[in-house]
Amino acid sequence: MTAKTLGQKVQEIYKKQVIFMPHPGRFGRGKEMGRGPYEKCGLLRETSLPPLRPVKKTFEIPFPYKDTTKNGKKWRELLADELEIDVKIWYVPYGEFDGNEVLFFHDTKKVDLKTEWVWRN
Repeated sequence: MTAKTLGQKVQEIYKKQVIFMPHPGRFGRGKEMGRGPYEKCGLLRETSLPPLRPVKKTFEIPFPYKDTTKNGKKWRELLADELEIDVKIWYVPYGEFDGNEVLFFHDTKKVDLKTEWVWRN
């Protein structure tokens, strides 16, 4: 998932990758599956995509801003009022992008704070 500013100065301000795995990795790390319970130990977050059940993932994207003073008051001014958010969900069968990956879902949305947001002090 990436977020870019729009306008004359296009800047990537956010980039995050989340891996959903159907099985626990060896010792909770890496892409290899643990062979037995002793290698599957550890506290791991559920990261699979179960069939017929929706999965919700939340990302907090900070908008770029600058703190200024206006009429003796502290004021937060946005450096960019619009963001373009790009989400891609890939199926990567061997754990690496080696030509066998399949793009399941791709969506691009525009977030506009000019009309949808009111700053509260």
